[in-house]
Amino acid sequence: MGCAPDAPRPPAAISGDGAPASATVDVTLPAPVSAAPSATAVASTDEPPMAPDASGLRGKTIDFPFKPEGARNKSLAYEGRIFLHQKALSAKGPLPLIVFFHGLNRALIPHRWMGGGDEGDVRKIVSELIESGAIPPVILAGPGSIEKEAVSHGASFPSFDFDNFVALVEKELAAPLAVDRSRVIVTGHSGAGCSEKGGIVSALEAKLRPLAVVSIDTCMPGTLAESMGGADPGTHVVVTWQTATWDRNFAHFKTTFEKEVATHPATKGVYRELDALPNLPRSHDATVKQTFDKWLPRLFSPR
Repeated sequence: MGCAPDAPRPPAAISGDGAPASATVDVTLPAPVSAAPSATAVASTDEPPMAPDASGLRGKTIDFPFKPEGARNKSLAYEGRIFLHQKALSAKGPLPLIVFFHGLNRALIPHRWMGGGDEGDVRKIVSELIESGAIPPVILAGPGSIEKEAVSHGASFPSFDFDNFVALVEKELAAPLAVDRSRVIVTGHSGAGCSEKGGIVSALEAKLRPLAVVSIDTCMPGTLAESMGGADPGTHVVVTWQTATWDRNFAHFKTTFEKEVATHPATKGVYRELDALPNLPRSHDATVKQTFDKWLPRLFSPR
């Protein structure tokens, strides 16, 4: 099954903004409650606002390279980017970590979705959520690659060591900043959910148990349904998608996902959600902000 292109295709014929008949419709949930910062990570209110940088962000961006020692497979070569909002920089105690995997990158743009490219910038999306109080101060980090073998052949990051990536993020943080390993949320867009073992699936198979794994408008193959539906009972799972620009086998994904959930039930109160999003302009790219805005507050303050 092919993955979404770098740019959305012309809209396919659909009926309204709802999900196709085979898809699970959005579940009506209570309005998200603004999440107060954790007792282990309290933002200081004494810091004056930072001047925005060239991107309009109030915070600090850190870049770091990585290639496993002796690795010959270029699909293992990537670079990391961390963003720390001003409130994260002044917070006390370990902070939650949001990891974002971008999708295909045939144009080989550095740090796609983390400042590179024109689809969007998750640093800005997360900044808005922090500044509004919808989520606590967090560390945002994402791997990026400009190696064709890693991001341009149908799936992004076909090989990925998630535990090592988190360790690298921790290494780049200056004291007293630290990662709260009990609150790691993994998100992946488009081609990031098209690999059987890499991308967001690598987080489900890592030693570190994520608080949540979120698939955002990915290929939605049966293998992903198996991994997401069979996730650790304590890990929230959310799958979002749009129907305007990408036809997929929703019925097979839904059936496989629900079978795995029944076989591996989640702990009470832990999400197992299939959420068809309304179709917006540039629908494929729009799903990133839609998903972050809707689900991050709920994941930090679960039902």
